[in-house]
Amino acid sequence: MYSARIAALWAVAITLFAWGVAARASVPPVAAFGTTPVIDNVTLSLDGRFLASSVNTGQVSIVILDRTTRKITQRVNFDQGLKLRGMFFVDDKTLLANFSITVAQQGEQEEKSEVGAVFAINPLDGSSIQLLEAKTNNRIYPGSAGFVSRHGAAPGEVLMSAPVLDNAAAGATPDSATSSLLSVNTTTGKWRVVEKGNRNTSSWLVDQDGKVQGRIESFRKEQRKVVRVKRGDDWVSVYEDTDPDFGIIGLGSDRQSVLGIGARGGERERLWSIPFDGSGAQPLYGDPEHDVEGAVRDVYDRSLKGVQLGGLEQRVHWFDSESEARVKAVSAALPGRRVSVSGYTRDGRLALAYAVSRANPGVYMLVDFQTNRAEVVGQEYPQLAKVALGEARNISYAARDGYKVPAYLTLPPGREARGLPLVVLPHGGPRARDSGYAFDWWAQFLASRGYAVLQPQFRGSTGFGEAHMRAGYRQWGQLMQHDVSDGVQHLIAEGVADRTRVCIAGASYGGYAALAGAAFTPELYACAISVAGVSDLIEMLRWEENRYGLESGVVKFWRQHIGKPSDPDVAQFSPARGVAQVRAPVMLMHGVDDTVVPYVQSEFMETALKKAQKPFEVYKLRNEDHWLSRSPSRIEMLEQMERFLSAQLGSGGRVTIEQPTIQ
Repeated sequence: MYSARIAALWAVAITLFAWGVAARASVPPVAAFGTTPVIDNVTLSLDGRFLASSVNTGQVSIVILDRTTRKITQRVNFDQGLKLRGMFFVDDKTLLANFSITVAQQGEQEEKSEVGAVFAINPLDGSSIQLLEAKTNNRIYPGSAGFVSRHGAAPGEVLMSAPVLDNAAAGATPDSATSSLLSVNTTTGKWRVVEKGNRNTSSWLVDQDGKVQGRIESFRKEQRKVVRVKRGDDWVSVYEDTDPDFGIIGLGSDRQSVLGIGARGGERERLWSIPFDGSGAQPLYGDPEHDVEGAVRDVYDRSLKGVQLGGLEQRVHWFDSESEARVKAVSAALPGRRVSVSGYTRDGRLALAYAVSRANPGVYMLVDFQTNRAEVVGQEYPQLAKVALGEARNISYAARDGYKVPAYLTLPPGREARGLPLVVLPHGGPRARDSGYAFDWWAQFLASRGYAVLQPQFRGSTGFGEAHMRAGYRQWGQLMQHDVSDGVQHLIAEGVADRTRVCIAGASYGGYAALAGAAFTPELYACAISVAGVSDLIEMLRWEENRYGLESGVVKFWRQHIGKPSDPDVAQFSPARGVAQVRAPVMLMHGVDDTVVPYVQSEFMETALKKAQKPFEVYKLRNEDHWLSRSPSRIEMLEQMERFLSAQLGSGGRVTIEQPTIQ
């Protein structure tokens, strides 16, 4: 399918078209980092005629470039309350765009939820239609529709899943709806039921031709999942699992199995195949040193090309030599970056590649394997294209109990790694991780301002083995926090960090870690910055219980990871209940539309700090969600952080703190 001359691609000319590169400054402005990617979500039509992308020029819109005329022919604007989450072509003349929007739900107390919206866009005339919109389809439960397959029951249709209400009575809830597979016309929006599931159906297993092969049922209370296959008119159970850590990622390319990722009692997460013959899960691939974190699959036939592994580097292990050669050839044109191929034309001639690293913003390239030429079609952060950014290093250090903690260290450009002011930036989750290859706009912004940035992959992080992940259970403020503190101590001992100029910052769980650092190791930090952080674990657990129910899988998950509201450690390690020990100034920032960590969590901390007469600042991020999806919020957050850090860590505002003693 691909040219044998692919290996010569390293010599091709890289040229720009459609979108130019902005002028560079020696010290980039805040907006260069805080603006959400200027060019993002680039996608290629199946025949190669159209390229589509989201463009952020103050207002986010979708632009469509016709490669036959090499001109942008359509610019589609949407309500700015909609947040674009991704898009792709389902055929030569239909672009699907997935959005989310924050909505208020009325009840005893107003709750906010993040719901989805799917639009079909015609690249020829720019017309668009929302598919399965609840306002015009009163049997569809609002915000619950999802894409399943580009192959519908008839030409011009796609398959989507949605809860279909048994009746359209007012006050209907998801519990009164049946999850169904629908064939939807992308021009008219008309739909019909292809398969009717039940109230436990969570996803559908559809093959490369759009034929239904099975479905997955999830029972939240028991945390049980069941794979059922269709045999005639019957749905037969072929697999059942109660491991909440085992995830099914889709139908196998043989159409007679599903693929899953999980440890299943082992030390590392592996890739598994679950045949429909009922023989149970069979291991497909495992690495002795790294977790399997994801699968690399062909966009057309869904065959396995490789797997992404964990660890600090997150390298790809390839099964398919041709796919590997294709990626390596493109990588040679942009050394030092991770390259992935996100799509290609039916004939295999054109491929859309994405190249990125922790120190290099993402670049989209269109590669022609017939001429062995590549064109840059978009840069995520054009103002940073030729700016000297921070050096990103992979490091590890010993925690106080001797445990080896992996971490990322970003150093300011042009500065010796000696006596630097330090910002420690724990990730969210906490069952998550920082990326080993993606551009980190937050860390690089801090490095551009002269700060070293430490991102510890503390116990509880994913991607470093089951034992590492499970070691964080019920360790909020304890082992997980010790791993963060010990990373700071390591950099001080190595001479990299100035012990009098250390700040801790983070978002979500990272925001909790920042507040916990200020409350439980006050001698270590000169300041703390929490973005959407949890401050009161008891109240957070109660909020989850009220929102999802005591017997829900969500509540069981958080009890497993944090504990019960009645557990002594839950109160003891809640920063809002430990403000008496806080010495350093605290900054609180939080989006008022946060549906993951409610804004009231920052209010709890604000009230406690005020009552204890501790120094603090509070900033409400208007119209913002948990993920800082909007440029104005990111820019405001970085501006306030820059000012705050300068005041607390700068040469004119150093805070004298005691060197901590670790027992």
